[in-house]
Amino acid sequence: MTTFELNGAEVDVQGWHPHLLSALREELGVTSPKDGCSPTGQCGCCTVLVDGKAIVSCQVAMEKVSGRSVTTLEGFEEAERERLAAHMQAFGALQCGFCTPGVLVRVKGLLDKGPLTRDKAARHLGANLCRCTGYVKILDAVEALAGDAVCPVPEAGDAVGSRGARYEGTALALGDRDFVDDLRVPGMLHAALRLTDHARAEVVGIDVSAARTAPGVVTVLTADDVPGALKVGLIDKDWPVLVPTGGRTSYAGDVLAVVVAETREQARAAAPLVDVGYDPLRPIVDPVAAVEDPEPAVWGTDSNVLSVSRYARGGDALQAWEASPHQVHEVFRTQRIEHAFLEPEATLAVPRPDGTLHVYSGGQGVWDDRDQVAAVLGVPAEGVTVELVTNGGAFGGKEDLSNQAQTALAAFLLGRPVKCTLSREESIRLHAKRHPIRMEYRAACDEDGQLTSLWARMVGDSGAYASVGAKVLERAAGHASGPYRVPVVDVEAIAARTNNRCAARSAGSAPTRPSSPWKA
Repeated sequence: MTTFELNGAEVDVQGWHPHLLSALREELGVTSPKDGCSPTGQCGCCTVLVDGKAIVSCQVAMEKVSGRSVTTLEGFEEAERERLAAHMQAFGALQCGFCTPGVLVRVKGLLDKGPLTRDKAARHLGANLCRCTGYVKILDAVEALAGDAVCPVPEAGDAVGSRGARYEGTALALGDRDFVDDLRVPGMLHAALRLTDHARAEVVGIDVSAARTAPGVVTVLTADDVPGALKVGLIDKDWPVLVPTGGRTSYAGDVLAVVVAETREQARAAAPLVDVGYDPLRPIVDPVAAVEDPEPAVWGTDSNVLSVSRYARGGDALQAWEASPHQVHEVFRTQRIEHAFLEPEATLAVPRPDGTLHVYSGGQGVWDDRDQVAAVLGVPAEGVTVELVTNGGAFGGKEDLSNQAQTALAAFLLGRPVKCTLSREESIRLHAKRHPIRMEYRAACDEDGQLTSLWARMVGDSGAYASVGAKVLERAAGHASGPYRVPVVDVEAIAARTNNRCAARSAGSAPTRPSSPWKA
């Protein structure tokens, strides 16, 4: 047991927790500190005050807070809470809001220490990442707070282009607006996913006996427990919810089993106990080579070419290129981009008394989620209701199902609410990324600089499963010549299947963490 002061009152933490953040969220029900990357301490979303000092709580062991004072946004004086939230809204300093509570706690710690300048705030707030708002507006709000400026929340005007406040901005800024992982319902169980150990391998056996007898475990589900469709997908139904014995894994995010337990820690501890037998195969990772590879990279397919988008007009583009006085021949490569949204994927599925299932999803398409979940459960679409919960960032990376189907399956079969939240590492392994594309261009112009010819060949790495890969490469082909008038054009864009991470529609900026993003 660990005893400390939380928001002015003494509390006793009875259970075992890997860090302070877990104790706050899972046992004490304090959810304004958000879990974006525990236990790495990289994002700053879980910042709290310990004896007045701003600290990321997922890096604090429980014994370190014994007898000390911990303060979260729930413990701030109401007038101060209102002032902090009003400034964030007045300056447009929050969008998804997942990072904002951690930012405000650190700002509070800085303000309590004395005079605060913009430069000083920038140096210290580098410990808090923001993926969608941008740092300038946040620093504008902090600078106004330091100067005791009164910043009323703007009211939405009637005119087009008039300024307005972020919807639910106060609740988001203060951490009072629940994201999926903040939701709690009576009798709720927790699920964890057993991911594959090999990107491409035949699955020769799945033994769940050790996991099933682990402490707190209620059940372990495999593909044998799926009553409906085994595969889902936004366009092509090629993505297995669970890879069965006798099936084949096709990328590092494939799921083999779902462990359901009384607590999140118990579920996560038991998931690695699922023993999987493999016959590892050669991974196919080069998209250009994959196009001609005789072996299919993905289970259930017969070709590594997902789609071909091609158009031509005006004659022979290569002949026109060779005949032109000025020629350019270049090869460009874009990188695979991790969306790096700050909120890891989470789902809560709750059975209803009428036999239907209510799914709280952080996805970007509730109707697609509903139809796919219903297909997996083998029930009519009307038997599933999907409610979109505020997203903590997405950028196109939450269009596909992540853990919605597995969570819904567990709740459906057990008749009890089940929640599953991915870790940061699981999120990176599982969700689709922005396509890397190899683009070879031959362009030419005449002596007057007028374009005469464009020839382009593109190969995009769609990863294992289709997602919207065909549409992405179709768009790449359509945009190949940009807004320019080119009389002779020949463009081909191929979406290739590989055993790399799956590819999605779009992404935010690159996830590389600068030393101090607040100075950018």
